Amino acid sequence: MSYVVLARKWRPGSFADVVGQKHVVTTLSAAVRSGRIAHAYLFAGPRGVGKTTIARILARALNCAKGPTEEPCGTCNSCLEIASGKSLDVIEIDGASNRRIEDARSIRETVQYAPLSGLRKVYIIDEAHMLTREAFNALLKTIEEPPEHVVFVLATTEPGKIPETITSRCQRFDFHRISEAEIEERLATIVRAEKIKVEDGALRLVAARADGGMRDAESLLDQLLSLGSDTVSIDDVERVLGIPDVDVYFAITDAAAESNPGAALGALAGALASGFDPRDLIDGIVEHVSNLLMMKAAPDPTKLVGRASEYAEREGASRDIGEADLVRMARIALDAQAAVRWSTQAALLVELAVVRMARLDRSVAIDDVLRTLSDGSPRRSPGGATGSAPGGSGRTGAPEGSTERGGGSLKKRSGRASATSTARERDAASGAVATAATTGAPATAVAAADEQSGGTAPPASAADYQGGVELWPDVLAGIRGAKPAIGAFLCDAVPQDFSGGTLLLTVPNGSRFHRDQLGDRGNMTVMEREATSVYGAPVRFRFEFVEAAAQVARAPVAGSATQVDAASPAPDDPGPGGAGSAPAGRSDGDVLDRVIEMFDGEVDESR
Repeated sequence: MSYVVLARKWRPGSFADVVGQKHVVTTLSAAVRSGRIAHAYLFAGPRGVGKTTIARILARALNCAKGPTEEPCGTCNSCLEIASGKSLDVIEIDGASNRRIEDARSIRETVQYAPLSGLRKVYIIDEAHMLTREAFNALLKTIEEPPEHVVFVLATTEPGKIPETITSRCQRFDFHRISEAEIEERLATIVRAEKIKVEDGALRLVAARADGGMRDAESLLDQLLSLGSDTVSIDDVERVLGIPDVDVYFAITDAAAESNPGAALGALAGALASGFDPRDLIDGIVEHVSNLLMMKAAPDPTKLVGRASEYAEREGASRDIGEADLVRMARIALDAQAAVRWSTQAALLVELAVVRMARLDRSVAIDDVLRTLSDGSPRRSPGGATGSAPGGSGRTGAPEGSTERGGGSLKKRSGRASATSTARERDAASGAVATAATTGAPATAVAAADEQSGGTAPPASAADYQGGVELWPDVLAGIRGAKPAIGAFLCDAVPQDFSGGTLLLTVPNGSRFHRDQLGDRGNMTVMEREATSVYGAPVRFRFEFVEAAAQVARAPVAGSATQVDAASPAPDDPGPGGAGSAPAGRSDGDVLDRVIEMFDGEVDESR
């Protein structure tokens, strides 16, 4: 006897065997049980989800020797003939091959004849959307008022192409894609019955590749069994189906989390050199980023991520990417996925997408900016997070509504501004330029906490302190935990010297807002408190704002560093009530106006 493929051998023979279409099975079973059988049905849904199979089961239920019954016996002549496709009372028509008006007229003529052995004649028209308009028009009256012994079942993957005049005459059932868990469970039943050994996780990959189609999954499993190996392994699945190893995707997102486009491109180049199609790779990146997001955001990711255990156990920088940044990465990947379908430069588009992902700046919640401008303290989100991503990736998560760098607008939803910016945007939008570049002042400016600023004076002897500049990572970690907004400002700070209870840090010269926040008395108190807990004795800070290389080249060489009290206003700052500060009693509208001016943005009232 010739070999029968799994998709045919394991085709469901009863309503109880159908997987993933419970809403359809329940309704049809009840209709058969109560005798309320419609004269025409329209089955619409993706390929391989059971449309034709359920149509055959319905025909068996209506023509079974024990029926009509919702549980056909499967052993009588009628059931056996329908299962083998030899029944003269069940006519299956390929709509793509029999689409002309002459074929429709032939159906209209034969429906008048009574069934030969069963109770009903069932016409199953597969790919019904392929019929011509003339053929549909010829069938209108027949489908609307067929003889009592006739039932029509139209199956289609494109219901939008079925004329409304036909749809209105049918009971419509929309078939859904089958979940990966249900497909995996069905495949496990098959391999147990076939006595096939399969490595853990291999069937999950097959189910994921099937894209919701049971027939596709069974065909892929058949293809794997053709290898003839004793055990179907994950390596076999990846090799036969052309699936890149998940390590490739983790390498890309790890590099993106570390803002290392070179490493991300290297991982992608390795996959391309191995022969993987760029379109398959971008599909995998989309799925991978989606899985990372589900692992962070979903209450129970095991129901949404097929390899949840592997993602949960995985270590690396990818785990430190915030939800807002994962959303932005997903958007980049989705844009590239759509573009590569029609491009002759698919590899280039994927490379550009990977570089964009690696160059994303960290997201900062606009709520934090508003609160900082109004009272100098960051605002925490409802979940207790401040937008700072865990770990040392230097990225901060933001609530939904964050925008990618360069968006240039503030989205206002339900009367509340919600958007995100980046550190670079703040520097650029604030209009702050290095003092040395604009006034000819020295190339560096040092801001020190004065005795009169309220700080705690360190002891005279440095012997009381344990450790030196090497303890700065511990201090930074404490500051980030106590006040993430200030911790973010200090991410790029480099400790230079620790003596006499004073820690000297060099900080890239940023905006005035940046410098003012580091010199704020309240913020300085937090920093000193955290440093004191690490060093075991009171500590104060001094900051040296270092210019960029180009600015240093233009700045005068002579002169000494300008000492500025960190708690006092800048020389060109009018002080409280002036342009550089938010006076007490400033309204939220004033603060928002200031933010819009700073970011060169606008309020979007359309959402």
